[in-house]
Amino acid sequence: MRGPSVIVMVVWAMSTEAAGVDTTLPPTAAPVTPFSYHGCLTEPSKSMKWCDSTMTHADRIDELLNQMTLEEKVGLLSPNVKLGDMCNDHTQGVPRLGVPPYMWLVETNTAVASACLPSNKCAITFNGPLGMGASFNRSSWALKGHVLGTELRAFNNIGWHRQTGGGVNNIGLTGFGPNINNPRDPRFGRLSELPSEDPYHAGHYAVEMLRGMQEEDANGHPLMISFLKHFTAYSMETNRMHSDFNISMFDLFDSFLPQYEIAFKEGGAMGVMCSYDAENGRPSCANDYLLRTVLRERWGQTDAFVSTDCGVVHNLLGSPVNAVDNITASAYAINNGTDLEMGTDYVYNSLGLAVATGMVEESTVTEAARRTLVPLFKTGLYDPLDDVAWTTIGADVVASTQHLAIRDEAAVQSFVLLKNEATMLPLAPGIKIAVIGPIGIAHDLFSSYVGDAPCPGIPPKTKHGSARLMNCTTTVVDAIRDVNIGGVTTNATGCTISGTSAADIDAAVAIASRADVVVLALGIDRTVEHEGIDRTSLRLPGHQEELALAIYALKKPTVLILSNGGPVAIDNIQADARAIVEVFSPGFGSPMLARTLFGLENRWGKLPYTMYGQDYINEVNFSNYDMAKSPGRTYRYYTGTPLYPYGAGLSYTNFTLQCKGGSSTQSPMEFFCTLTNTGSAAGDEVVQVFHEAGTAIRAAAAAAQHPVPIRALVEFDRVSLQPGQTATLNFTLPEVAFALVTTDGNSTVYPGDRSIVFSRGNGVDVVVPVTL
Repeated sequence: MRGPSVIVMVVWAMSTEAAGVDTTLPPTAAPVTPFSYHGCLTEPSKSMKWCDSTMTHADRIDELLNQMTLEEKVGLLSPNVKLGDMCNDHTQGVPRLGVPPYMWLVETNTAVASACLPSNKCAITFNGPLGMGASFNRSSWALKGHVLGTELRAFNNIGWHRQTGGGVNNIGLTGFGPNINNPRDPRFGRLSELPSEDPYHAGHYAVEMLRGMQEEDANGHPLMISFLKHFTAYSMETNRMHSDFNISMFDLFDSFLPQYEIAFKEGGAMGVMCSYDAENGRPSCANDYLLRTVLRERWGQTDAFVSTDCGVVHNLLGSPVNAVDNITASAYAINNGTDLEMGTDYVYNSLGLAVATGMVEESTVTEAARRTLVPLFKTGLYDPLDDVAWTTIGADVVASTQHLAIRDEAAVQSFVLLKNEATMLPLAPGIKIAVIGPIGIAHDLFSSYVGDAPCPGIPPKTKHGSARLMNCTTTVVDAIRDVNIGGVTTNATGCTISGTSAADIDAAVAIASRADVVVLALGIDRTVEHEGIDRTSLRLPGHQEELALAIYALKKPTVLILSNGGPVAIDNIQADARAIVEVFSPGFGSPMLARTLFGLENRWGKLPYTMYGQDYINEVNFSNYDMAKSPGRTYRYYTGTPLYPYGAGLSYTNFTLQCKGGSSTQSPMEFFCTLTNTGSAAGDEVVQVFHEAGTAIRAAAAAAQHPVPIRALVEFDRVSLQPGQTATLNFTLPEVAFALVTTDGNSTVYPGDRSIVFSRGNGVDVVVPVTL
């Protein structure tokens, strides 16, 4: 998308001193804004060979590196504290050669992390990634990526900035996100940042977001460059700076790496932020096997850029590495595959000495510097402005009508109907409704890493929400009141989300007693689960269960609304709810939720994770990464009975599904399904396709001493149908859909019988036996 206005940018110009051989830093005072990190637009750099846009980017990068000193190359790999907050990672550039400084850290998981514009327009914030994943809608994911990429490009064009940290925090053309870690354990504090527990599902979510974010103009310049988070196996906050987990080759390549491989090979990812944890004694950010052998060699991603998370090089001074000093820590990181240090300046201050003493080869520094330059060249930061179509995008695209519509369309597909006894839903307007519970009046129902400023005027750097003012969102109760035309909508909280007082429960019960229907809105928010904090229980915190039981005692028709990141265990409160709706982290989505509750929309999603019972956490060791160890983790290995399984979800209408195919004994295999809306309402349905290995294959795998998933997602599709309408769905399954990961981390296709299972997340699955 291109804005109508042409942007006049102020570019970084060299000082007189910098035009010579002086390699000192540029002035620490703020550059004149708008400042957009563009180079090669002023003399004398404009005339330098590395700025010759008729040459390939690779040749220009070689030319630039050949002109740089060791110290200048080191300056590209580590923040300079004089330029701003070190976690935001301001690298100094090369003043002598006209290479501008650059700020690397802009989060792009649910929004472009940025300050709101003077017009009070703020970057579009989507509902949390779990809700996005629940939609199973590739088009929606790509549109989300397009919105983020377009708005980030607009912010860069006008020289806009983040609302965090000190110094000049102007937004560049790189972003960190999506985050596609495997949410191995439901207690993980950052689960709200993730789209799915299934690697295939999460990988294709990333593929589509990347295609939207990195859409290219006619000259191959992407809107932006996206780096994935957090590589890899990051799923525990406790002791995260020095945690070290034993992870088998099987589990690495079966559960923790596939989503990243998919994102690189099919989505064009160009880099990653490595994670805080260590695998098998080697920290992710100093793990030669993961960063070089797997990422750059096995997957063929030679130029893949790797940034540390904030403060990781400092962490190498502790376990499991226990580096003796900053020089050793810097050498350990750079020698084992990291390119950019974030959060500390150990590399900046000591890497030159590490080279001088033989701990690091200068060629290693040069290659790391090359990988930091590749994405910046790719975006067109060093090309003529007229060669980059996206430089005409203006501030008018930020929170535009179209972008708001894309956000709302994503939200309406994100909710999951788990229970609907006696067609409790949809509600009829014009009735007395009591909205009870703390989620009903909450404004901050965002996932973690929501962005710097979802609403105008909020204070900066209050990451977890407790001090933020989010009153630009519509609460659940207000959204219901708006749709309940001709009726009466009342509300009471009854208790807070995690408080210790039950004093208000009686008042809430009294209000509920006068209603025809109760909407019980419960859950957790970012004060309960967030970066740095894992949950210790899956049950609702505080007095929420007590509130629910008191409401149920009224025997009123009750709809239970759950808002949360990680799954909550509702063992004690599900039976008496006539309907249960999971909304995850809806953000601005409450109006779409209200429309859905009243039947104005019927666009439900499916669960992107397993909802376990409350005792599950007593059956698994949080720090154990063996996915198949009894009772197993995620739907792929869990042998128990969940409260609700991965992929579950109902609708207001009825569908029938028939499938056939797989007649060939070789891959790829073709399958054809007909999906018919046999109900009286228009609606969406998701068809999930799973591979289930047969008995003989499982016996062969047991002999080879590796686990086999109970079932594994290999495809999916989402369809909208009018009453009576039929759609034909075609699924082509390549060889990889039938492959199993072996003990050594390789994959093989065992010959024999298996089943391809087509599921709607409710009703009877369609099973098609096939033989390879």
